[in-house]
Amino acid sequence: MNDSATMPRALYLPPAGRPRWVCPASAQLDLLYLGWGKRRFGQSPIPQSRHPGWVYFLVQTGQPTLCLETQPLRTRPGLALIVGPDCASGWTDFPNGICEVLTWVWRSPPRCEELATPANGWRNFSADAALQRVLEQAHAWCRREVERPGALTKPALEHARLHMELALARSLQARPTAPEPALRMELALRWLAENLATANPVAALCEYLQVSPVTLNRLFRAQLGESVATYHARLRMERARQLLADGLLVKEVAFALGYRHANDFSRAYKKFDKRVTRRGSK
Repeated sequence: MNDSATMPRALYLPPAGRPRWVCPASAQLDLLYLGWGKRRFGQSPIPQSRHPGWVYFLVQTGQPTLCLETQPLRTRPGLALIVGPDCASGWTDFPNGICEVLTWVWRSPPRCEELATPANGWRNFSADAALQRVLEQAHAWCRREVERPGALTKPALEHARLHMELALARSLQARPTAPEPALRMELALRWLAENLATANPVAALCEYLQVSPVTLNRLFRAQLGESVATYHARLRMERARQLLADGLLVKEVAFALGYRHANDFSRAYKKFDKRVTRRGSK
């Protein structure tokens, strides 16, 4: 085992002509390095070394080996890593191996505490297709910013970093995914409960969920056995009953629930009350 304390702190570059960007000394950016494109680490390995900052990797293709201080790690497509500056590492591969690895080197540690990585440690993440797209987009954003630096380059790079780190942090959270109809129904019920004064709930709710009225009503009839309008009207009247029981005047309840005229509310409430009474007497 090599002693990392005696290893140089260096930024070893790929062979000349391979895609890369190195921060000029005069720029004083938090981003120190970007690497992308095809690599042949079997023919041009990256020596093991400590780094001038926190290194982020995303393996896009191939299975290069990350030579960590304590163990070699055979990577795979979709593997993302954060390596601390005092964790010595390098790259190698099969003699004819070809891979694509996105690389960032940042001066400062991760912004999200969920991604906290010791200076002498490392951690890895399994990136699904959605997370890979986020990381690839963030890398492309960084490349565009450093190609034409300006007054907004620093905050733009910070934004790109936060965007990718949030995606990485969220990938660590256990987030059960509900089936699409169940999720839509949950969102719809919540929206209706929070928008009782909406006069035309079907159109507004369709716009919110980005679905057609036919799809929305089909969902409600399958789940609740009634249309959106019927459900919303019932919810509205149940709320009215609560407000009246709390001592509000009829006119106050009418206006609270979006009625322009108290008489319109009174008619609707009496009709609802009679229907409830009939059901209760059966």
